[in-house]
Amino acid sequence: MKSIEETIEAISKKQGVLTDAETQFIIQYAFKTGDEELILKMIEDFTVEGKDSKALIQKYEATLDVKPKWVDQIENLLVAIEMYRLEEEKAVNRLADVLGAYGIHVSAEEIRNSDMEQIKQKVKTL
Repeated sequence: MKSIEETIEAISKKQGVLTDAETQFIIQYAFKTGDEELILKMIEDFTVEGKDSKALIQKYEATLDVKPKWVDQIENLLVAIEMYRLEEEKAVNRLADVLGAYGIHVSAEEIRNSDMEQIKQKVKTL
C-alpha cells in the first residue's frame, strides 16, 4: 500500500487547502486505483482555487469500476487501518526519540514488541 503513504504525504504538502471529505476521498481513490499520476493530478485539481468539489468527486467516481457497496465499505476500512498504521509508526518513533532524549534508550521495535509496563517502570526510575 505504498500509494496510500505517498498520497498522504502529497496531501500533507497541501495542508489547509483540502477539506476532510476531499482528503478522505482522495485517499480512498488512491487505495482503489493505485494510479499515482492520476492521484497527483487529482490533488492538483482539488487544490485549485474556486474548485467545484462535488463536480470533481463525481468526475473521479465515474472512473472507478462499479462495485457492490460492501466492497466499498471493506476498502474504506482497509484505508482507515493503513492510515492508523502510519500514524502509529510516527507515534512510536516519536516516543523512542523522546525517551532517548531523557536517557531511556528504547528502540521503536522494543516499544512495539514489549510490555508497556516495562517501559513505564523505566520511566519511573528517572
